[in-house]
Amino acid sequence: MPCISKCDISNNDMEVKDRPLSSAALHILLALAESNLHGYGIMQSVKRQSGGNYRLGPGTLYANLDRLLASGLVGENERRLKSGDTRREYCLTPSGEQVLRLEVRRLRQVVDTARTRLGKLDERGA
Repeated sequence: MPCISKCDISNNDMEVKDRPLSSAALHILLALAESNLHGYGIMQSVKRQSGGNYRLGPGTLYANLDRLLASGLVGENERRLKSGDTRREYCLTPSGEQVLRLEVRRLRQVVDTARTRLGKLDERGA
């Protein structure tokens, strides 16, 4: 099933693309780029992908998911388990993928600038 946001695209949604993502939002989008996940699955994926250096608590996770859902970067689906229970899963929307790619590009530029500047500091100290 394709991941579709319940939100309409608005001017507010477009503004999200123009500012950096928080660390929590970045990690959540990266986790969802791997697969659709329920809340606990997102927390485990973030812990795993950061080598245990970044952990999301439930409060931070769900506050960020609410914002990401409202901005159309994340969608949600209900999945029926074999037991008959349902589980809410979150997914990366096409808009979310676009924002994630832009953020990765922005972070690469930051790292490139940092390497250049640190290299100049190293040259001064040599």
